[in-house]
Amino acid sequence: MQRSHMLRNGTYPGATPAAVPARASRPVLSRPTAPASPMAHLLDAGVLPQQQMMRAGKLSSHALTSQYLARIRSLCSIGARAHAGIEINPDALKIALEMDRERQVRKVRGPLHGIPIVLRDNIATGDRMKTRTQAPASSHAGCDSFIASRLRAAGAVIIGKSNLRQWAAVSVPHASASWAGLTILAVDSEADGSIVAPASSCGLVAIQPTGRAAPGQGAEAATAGPMAPSVREAAWLLAALSGDSGADGLALDPAGLRGRRIGVARALFGQCAETDAVIEQALQVLREQGAELIETMPPPAPAPAPAPAADAIGDLLRGLALDALAGPTCQGMPLARMVQPHITVPAGMVRGLPVGLSFIGALHAEPQLIAMAYAYEQATLHRRMPALPSSITEALR
Repeated sequence: MQRSHMLRNGTYPGATPAAVPARASRPVLSRPTAPASPMAHLLDAGVLPQQQMMRAGKLSSHALTSQYLARIRSLCSIGARAHAGIEINPDALKIALEMDRERQVRKVRGPLHGIPIVLRDNIATGDRMKTRTQAPASSHAGCDSFIASRLRAAGAVIIGKSNLRQWAAVSVPHASASWAGLTILAVDSEADGSIVAPASSCGLVAIQPTGRAAPGQGAEAATAGPMAPSVREAAWLLAALSGDSGADGLALDPAGLRGRRIGVARALFGQCAETDAVIEQALQVLREQGAELIETMPPPAPAPAPAPAADAIGDLLRGLALDALAGPTCQGMPLARMVQPHITVPAGMVRGLPVGLSFIGALHAEPQLIAMAYAYEQATLHRRMPALPSSITEALR
């Protein structure tokens, strides 16, 4: 199936198309479209400009959160309320006010302080939002999950929950609320390979951290990873998920590709000739930035719950003395269930749709992958704001 068809239909190989219910199964805001705001451009500017304005006293978390809520209402007003895509946190503005009070007394928790964020709906939060357990069931959790508690500790404002794949059934082309500008940051879970591939198709950076080998229940057993517009913001969010909310500039080295040995993962090529051509150009950039490229064919991933002894990709990296593998970020890729860390970064466009470049590393090699992805991002600056349909563009102004 061509990429354009996959994104229009909200499907990709190995995925079950999201069902479209006759009525919304959870509450969403549905007030009329809010008027355009002079601060609207800040919603797409990124976390760094938002934090700079908050430090200067020209923006508050309450105002920023209010603007994102207005965007969500606007999208609902043009028909998205027919889909169970997002549930708003009724306490979002209250949390934002508390973050503003902390800032006034010079208590700033880190780069995510006061920044709105959306979680996947299977991540438990001990508030009035529901947590999906087994579709279509959902219930109120008794307490925050490990993920939610760390984000709150970092000062993030959990603005709502989204079934990120179900956005594929709405008017936006794929599964990310942050792609449509409804939030600047999102956290997904990798229980079913749903972090890097959807993010790539949306022109976003995403990080799948080193996975857990032990079995477990729900989102806590899965790998939770950030989606963001840039490597810097994704690194900040990953640091918060790791409990290091004060991390600023984690591994962000513009020379991060210099001297790196990178294997070209040819097993990921061959799904689309045009995508392969874009990635070949990306590989040339890696060379120009000082990386040494080695042709290789990584083995397929082991069983869905691999043991450390079955670290076939790690064996390949060690055997060839490679720092990472690189290739196109593919839907339904053969490495979807691997436990190795994996980052995707925008690499260009094919027929107006985003293409991502993947870096895959050894266990716990996230800092090195972030450095390589950041160096590539800064050398190319490929990311573009999404070209949304005019009806959505007007509503999100």
